Amino acid sequence: MVYIIIILSFFLEAAFSCVITTKSLLVPLFLLTSLVILYPYFKNNKFNYFITSVICGFIYDISFSNSLFINTISFGISSGLVILMYNYINYNIFSSNLVNIAVIIFYRIISYLFICIIDFVSFDESILFSGIYSSIIFNIIYGVIIYLMCIPISSIFNIKKD
Repeated sequence: MVYIIIILSFFLEAAFSCVITTKSLLVPLFLLTSLVILYPYFKNNKFNYFITSVICGFIYDISFSNSLFINTISFGISSGLVILMYNYINYNIFSSNLVNIAVIIFYRIISYLFICIIDFVSFDESILFSGIYSSIIFNIIYGVIIYLMCIPISSIFNIKKD
């Protein structure tokens, strides 16, 4: 179930990237959001979760960006943040949204700093902040949808989260 949702999130992100411009207020990070919401379903296998996140980041790099390994590293570091945060909070719809917001902010900052370090763009706070707030709104809605979808699916297939 977990990998099916991740694959669907990837294809949904590809479809939305064709429709939505980067200047829009609705910038999707569906793949990253699905990884945040689905972490408890990895049954406390942190290594498997980390490897899945890094592979998703690599596929994201190949599919959506012109820079190799920036998203691979960013997804890996973000998955470490997810693991760390879920060690201290319970999994429910509100906490998953808080983790999602924190990971989106963290991911945007990390990937923007990588892009600035390799001199792809010069540092501009307005670009960074617009990238953050344009991602948060849309991805919280998607995170709630994924969370609510996982409840009946996991009960039908008798899948226990961590």
